[in-house]
Parts: sequence; C-alpha cells; structure tokens
Amino acid sequence: MKTFLFCLLIALLSTVSIAQKSDDIYQVSSSRNVNEVIPFEGRFQYPAFTDGQVHFRNGRTSKAKMNYSLLHGEVMFIDRLRDTLLLADNDFIDRVYVGQNLYYYYPGHGHILISGDYGLVKLGKKEFLVQMGHEKYASYGQYSSTSAISSYSSFMNNKGEFRYLQPNEKVTMKRREVYFLVDKNARFYVANRSNLLKIFPTRKSEIDRFLKENDINLEMQPDLEKTLTFCNGM
Repeated sequence: MKTFLFCLLIALLSTVSIAQKSDDIYQVSSSRNVNEVIPFEGRFQYPAFTDGQVHFRNGRTSKAKMNYSLLHGEVMFIDRLRDTLLLADNDFIDRVYVGQNLYYYYPGHGHILISGDYGLVKLGKKEFLVQMGHEKYASYGQYSSTSAISSYSSFMNNKGEFRYLQPNEKVTMKRREVYFLVDKNARFYVANRSNLLKIFPTRKSEIDRFLKENDINLEMQPDLEKTLTFCNGM
C-alpha cells in the first residue's frame, strides 16, 4: 500500500507545471502563462531593469528603466503605468543603452549587444531563447531571422501577449548565443570566415594564416575577440 501511494505521489508531482534550468535549458509543461513559468533570470539578460536611454536619429533622447528580453530578442522598458513594453518605431532609433551596454537594432533579428570595438569592426552578440526542435541547431551559416524570433512567434498571440500552453503541451527551450560583425557603415554580418574577409578583403592571406595557426573557432567569443584584435593591428 505504501509503495502504491509513493508511486501515486510521484505521478502527481510529475504533472505539476515546472520550469527547469540545466545549462540554460528550460523544460516547460504548463497550462499557465510561459511568462510566469520561466523565472526572471531565464527571461532577461540582466538581474533587474536598470536606467537606460534611447537615442533617436533626430537627436532626441528618452530615458526609462530597461532590460533585454531573451524571449523577444529585444530591449524592453517600463512605462509610467508600470507596464513592460517593447520599443516601438525601431527604424527611427539610432541606438539604445541599457546601463552602459550599447545595443543596435538589426531588422528581422532584434537588438544586438555591442560587446567590443575593434576599429573597422565591432563585435555584436545576440542571446535569445529558441524552442528546441523548431530550429536546425547547426552552424551559424544556417542562422536567420527565423531562428532569432522562433520563440517570439511560438509564444505570442496576435495581440503581442504571451499565450498559454495547453494542459498537455510541453516545450523545451535553450539559451543560444550568436555573434555578428558590424562594419563601419553599421552593416551586420554573421560572424564567420567569409564575412570576416568581406570586411578585410585585402588581408585574406594574413587572416587565413592566423585562423589556421591558432585553431580559431569563430563561433566562440574568446576566439572572435582574439581574431578581431589581430585584424585591428594589421
């Protein structure tokens, strides 16, 4: 009898809605709002909303408490009514600061954090949550705007609100990082060898030699930083 009750308890507990984090992987099974199930630190890049500034192309600036949403792949702000909202009219925005961290908007991909400046090129970093199984999680060459917004489109209704999962619906989400090269004209390129050579077309042989001799993996931030430091010094 005790064994039966123990098994029954385990079965009941397994049906309770959970958001489990392991190496930035979240397993969500719930009839609740996804926004409530995944913890704050799993949904946002920073531990709290902090002072931020929006710089518009016409020279105007606006201030608010801001954070970067990993679910949306965009910067969000808190308005006067204490609502948490996405920035609108991104085409008219030049840049956004969350604290001291600089973001540029890349249409179709959301906001990109500028993590380093290397003269002719800046290093952009994008973190976001993807629904595993909805994306071919392979090389950066397959990365597209579809990858960047897969979670957004999967979990938003037509009003831009997080939808509710069905009682028997289960999803697994993983935190992913993708890196970009941003040239002096603010054009974005996925960080790979081909795009690196587009920015430094006259240095192909030197760059190829450096990549080979140092066993560089351009999908890793330390290797990217080392490469861009080398390119900046040529």
